[in-house]
Order: sequence, then structure tokens, then C-alpha cells
Amino acid sequence: MFEIIAMLTMFIDHLGVVFFPEQIWFRIIGRIAMPLYTYGIVQGYKYTSNFKKYLFRLFCIALASQIFYKPLFDTARLNIVFTFLVCLLLLKCLDQTKSNLKYLFVTLVACYLEILNFEYGLYAFVLMLIYHFNQKIIWRHNLLNLLYFFLRNWQIQLFSFLPTILIEKYKNRPLKGTARLFYRAFYPLHLALLLLISKAI
Repeated sequence: MFEIIAMLTMFIDHLGVVFFPEQIWFRIIGRIAMPLYTYGIVQGYKYTSNFKKYLFRLFCIALASQIFYKPLFDTARLNIVFTFLVCLLLLKCLDQTKSNLKYLFVTLVACYLEILNFEYGLYAFVLMLIYHFNQKIIWRHNLLNLLYFFLRNWQIQLFSFLPTILIEKYKNRPLKGTARLFYRAFYPLHLALLLLISKAI
């Protein structure tokens, strides 16, 4: 169920960005998507039997998506799946490296997510940590949003705590079979569709 909500709200968000940029409510609805995708990535990391294969699949999605992402949004920035890839590698480092130097390394690399202009940057990694450790997630997500509100003036991001309430209160039923494959392919597919429509009108 979370996956369906994530796909729908992301599509609405990007529809608004491309065709109705003056309508803020598209963006507000879209704030629901990113936390749900982040949670899905964390769950995938937790339950995957082959981390390398999981990373490779995400890398393929990231590459395919970037083909459409760049011209659609007219940006040199890397799409969110690349951000998730780096975040997963940092998470793996935290979980499996014994040296205390890992904290310094992870902090430095996470900061570079901001410097190198990855989508959502450091925010995505901190949110991933919140879901990974799974303690007081609503309070911590709200704190993260407030921090970015004051530091970056991310006003509509304050609405993104709503899916965290859903995550906290309800158990997700993961998609299976064809629906699961569609979910994996949806990000590049919806970008391609929006790009095609934008070029046609």
C-alpha cells in the first residue's frame, strides 16, 4: 500500500513541477512521496539477501531515470536514486565497519551529498538513519524538518511528516509479482511520460 501512495503522490508532485509550477498544492501532496520511498529503500536494505544485487538494481534505475530527469527538470543535479545509492553505502559502512573512524568518514561523505548537489542531499541520509534505527521516528522526522525549515527555508517540507505517521501506525503490505516490477520501473517510466507530454504540447 505504501508503494502505491508513493507512486501516486510523486506523480502528482512532478506533474505540478512541470505543468503547474504556480500551484503549490501539487508540491504539498508530493511531500508524501519521498519519505515513503526512503522507508522502502531502508526495508529493502534490511531484508535483501544480496546487497550487491540490490545496489546494482538501484544503479540501473538511477541511470535510466537520469536520461529523462535532466531534460525534464532542466538540471545538472543527480536524481534521488543516486542519493539513495550513496546513503545505502554509508549505512552499510556504519553497520559493518568496526573502527570509530567510520563516523568521521560517513559524516564527511554525507556532507558531500550537499556540496555535490545530490537531490535532497544530507536530508535524505538523516531520514534514512531515522527509519533504519526506528525509534521515535515521528518526533525525529519533525525535528529534522524544523531544522531544514530554519536553515534552508524548506516550508512545504514540514508536511512530509505525514507519511511517517502512516509508517509508525500501520504495517505495510509489500507489492508482489508484476506489481512489484512496475513499482521498480515507475520512476524512470513516469519521468519519460512527463517528458514526452511536455515536448508534445
